[in-house]
Amino acid sequence: MSADMQALIAQVADQLEALTLASDGLARLTGRATSPDGTITAQVAGDGTLTGLWLSEAITARPPWQAAADITDTIGAATADVAGQRAALLAHLSDTLT
Repeated sequence: MSADMQALIAQVADQLEALTLASDGLARLTGRATSPDGTITAQVAGDGTLTGLWLSEAITARPPWQAAADITDTIGAATADVAGQRAALLAHLSDTLT
């Protein structure tokens, strides 16, 4: 086998490993955010699915519309967190493949 062919096979193997690691990493990503006052914590999976929502009892003192807005904002922050992680992982993959 020629040296060029061996180098090509090694490059493809490295790229396959990078793809496997990226796939595993994407599956394990978790975004998390807590509201500024600490009453709400949200957790989302790598695909943005809400996987956890913790509310302190203090949230019951807020009007329902305010509690809903604060919950939505916190979930949005957790989603932004995981999106940033996903973008960094995919940027690293892109760098590895080029």
